[in-house]
Amino acid sequence: MSISATPASAHWNGTGQLIARIGLYPYNYNDTWQKPMNKALANWNATSSPADIYKNRNSGSTITVKSYRNTWYGHYTRCGDSCLYIKLNSRTINRDASNFSNYVTGVFVHELGHALNLAHNSTTSIMNSSRNRDTMTKPQSHDVSDVNAYY
Repeated sequence: MSISATPASAHWNGTGQLIARIGLYPYNYNDTWQKPMNKALANWNATSSPADIYKNRNSGSTITVKSYRNTWYGHYTRCGDSCLYIKLNSRTINRDASNFSNYVTGVFVHELGHALNLAHNSTTSIMNSSRNRDTMTKPQSHDVSDVNAYY
């Protein structure tokens, strides 16, 4: 019996950045937020993908943490070929996190996945909307494969 794999392209959203090297304007929050946010960058950069996410004072890409009225945890928006905005919702994260640091890291890794052209999916993936945000903090092998296939 043969099992056919879903092509990686089925999980691309096509609204991410043109290249996997992404500069972010340096964000500055208290250590409760800063450390897990920095860990999210390190988690993508440690993969065998072309992801290279770094802080750059000349970048127009921003990360904002504040309390939004909406029900989402994070939101990614493309603002140009090399520009992005990511919002992290402190209201929903504070409300639902059992492990705050992991939750922040996992949500930010997920939003960076959108910046790397990844769409939501239902596999074992950081892009699975039903994943356990208290424990899944790193891109999974499926995520890395999709990024490698895209770039």
